[in-house]
Amino acid sequence: MTEQDIPTWLQEVWDADRALGNLHRDAEQIADRRALAIDRGVAEAGRGGRDVVASRLGTRVGAVDKAIARARGVERPGHLPYDLLDRLLALELAEVRPLTRAQWQGLRWLVRAIVVDVTWLDDPATLLADEMEAAELDGIDTKELATTVRSWTRPQTVAVLETLRRLDDTTALPTVE
Repeated sequence: MTEQDIPTWLQEVWDADRALGNLHRDAEQIADRRALAIDRGVAEAGRGGRDVVASRLGTRVGAVDKAIARARGVERPGHLPYDLLDRLLALELAEVRPLTRAQWQGLRWLVRAIVVDVTWLDDPATLLADEMEAAELDGIDTKELATTVRSWTRPQTVAVLETLRRLDDTTALPTVE
């Protein structure tokens, strides 16, 4: 099976689902940051802070209370940057040995066609390499590519998986021509 075997409409649905998932995650992060800022504003205002913040925002105290409740549920691991995971994945991806454009396209097709779940946490490189060896991709030596995939660390493999699922093309990946 090749990437050309996937109907265009199905690829468009997958791309839209992925984009919606990214938008939802970003919206949740923004709402969390807003709630944390409101909570901080109430704390800084001191006594009557809820009323002060509600007035400054032009909203009801009830809306401020909802933000405070949300802020209490937000994990605050030392106030790490909200985009820390994306930065980490980019650093790991930069350490991956460059592949040809055709190899990245083959991996992209494969990653989008398989189910990656929590069972992949222990050894994602081996599982991806096993899937690669079992695949029949036109013009790609899957056994050679599987060997390369096996050499990746866990964070590098996760970075590749996430990048291939999110991107519409492979230009951001380390490529050799």
